[in-house]
Amino acid sequence: AVVAAGMLILAPVAALRRRQEPLGATLIYFALLGLGYLFVEIPLMQRFILFVGHPAYAMAVVLFAILLFSGAGSAISHRLPLVPVLALLPVLVGIYALGLPTLFEVTLAAQAWVRVIVTVVMLAPLGFLMGIPLPKGMSQLEKKSPDLIAWAWGVNGALSVIASILAALLALSLGFAVVLILGAVCYAVAMITVAIPRLPHSLGFPRP
Repeated sequence: AVVAAGMLILAPVAALRRRQEPLGATLIYFALLGLGYLFVEIPLMQRFILFVGHPAYAMAVVLFAILLFSGAGSAISHRLPLVPVLALLPVLVGIYALGLPTLFEVTLAAQAWVRVIVTVVMLAPLGFLMGIPLPKGMSQLEKKSPDLIAWAWGVNGALSVIASILAALLALSLGFAVVLILGAVCYAVAMITVAIPRLPHSLGFPRP
């Protein structure tokens, strides 16, 4: 997957660089979003298996909650500033990584339907914020460099595929908490590509 993505992305990028089209920060930003989203979603899915009580139920509930509230975040992303959202995401992911065990201990004895509701409520803020950076970045890219929108989608999609495999492998080797922290790091670096004025300007990524 890495080799295929590299060939499909990096070879054309090299050609475009010869034409002096700025791609660097744009590709980095959307690649980090692809990695970060799956690095958060997959460990959470695994974490909630024991809590919800069944792998299939946990996958359904976690995907439902994250995708539903990500959609809600996307719907109003045009009203929210990008940099504060990207700054808040790593903090919130860190809180989840450290606080979920305590939440599970407190509510594990509850009935199944209560645990499902707790899961949805707990994932709502995180899913909401995770749904904002991609459409917000796309809308800003449309204003400044609309020719790069297809590149942004392609890079984000390719890295999402890689992240879905990589997150599981890293979780087996290093643990789910480490993968969550890596997801937080991805969002933190994505914030840097937007927050530093000279970096987005020089590499072609739109200003926040």
